[in-house]
Amino acid sequence: MTDPSDHADLEHDPNDPDGTRGHAGASVTVPTTIVCVDCGGTCHLLTAPFDDGVGPVGFRPGDIVSYRCADCLDRWDVELDESDVN
Repeated sequence: MTDPSDHADLEHDPNDPDGTRGHAGASVTVPTTIVCVDCGGTCHLLTAPFDDGVGPVGFRPGDIVSYRCADCLDRWDVELDESDVN
């Protein structure tokens, strides 16, 4: 039988080392569309904002948001940082 402590790392979110995601910190507003770097087309936001029903809804520095280009279908993953804070 497996010891439950063997799986403790599965409960740890590496994107939330201090356990405050969604509860603290400044929020980041991301655009719903961006310009595709490759073809100049329109990329649409794929990532839904975080909502745990307790803290504020939105994105935080360190989150990864994804966009898909409507023209060339390239996907862009953008990491938000402190300079993106509202």
